Amino acid sequence: MTAPQTQIDSPDDAAPRQRNRLTRSRIVDAALAIVRAEGLSALTMRRVAADLKAGVMSLYRHVADRDDLLVGMMDEVALGIEPPKPQTEDREEIVAIMMAFHREFRRDHWLVHVLLFEGRGSLNVLPLFDRLFAAMTRLGCGPAECIELHSLLLHYAYGESLSYQTKDTRLAVRQNWDSAAFADFPAAMAVNAAAKDWPYDEFERNIRRIVTRIIAQVSVG
Repeated sequence: MTAPQTQIDSPDDAAPRQRNRLTRSRIVDAALAIVRAEGLSALTMRRVAADLKAGVMSLYRHVADRDDLLVGMMDEVALGIEPPKPQTEDREEIVAIMMAFHREFRRDHWLVHVLLFEGRGSLNVLPLFDRLFAAMTRLGCGPAECIELHSLLLHYAYGESLSYQTKDTRLAVRQNWDSAAFADFPAAMAVNAAAKDWPYDEFERNIRRIVTRIIAQVSVG
């Protein structure tokens, strides 16, 4: 009697399994693709598993739960933020860093919802925050003032990002407003008329205004 032969996978058999092997990185990439195409509401563990042609429970060997998946997604996005070149003037350093965040919020606008409403973040942004606080400190801000200015700048960035997402809706509403509604409100009428051609892209200019005025108050104080 001959011994049964052990079946050895050929390279052609092993290759598909290797390509389909689940990893945390593949799961995060699949989740990012879903959110970027369809929004945060489309993200479920079941949907990610379906897109990867895997069982839902197999995902939990690599991510603890949806919150852990969100953190992984934010880590990946944060690593992709291109750090701005260091600026010789500290106010411009702050503006440059905030512009880097702003570009990422425009690109991955779902981040704002996670940061504001789901309380998740990434430690991978600490190098940028360190530069931000260092510039504020050199301009004369103490720890409390650094926190206040940082909060003010970020909340403006969050709000601008959310506003930008609804830009088309707000423009449509403004175009449908009857000018007669403003007849008794001349100041509002003048502003509304001028705002029809407003480009809705004043982020850099407004960030510079905020920094300039806050730092001026710190210097006076």
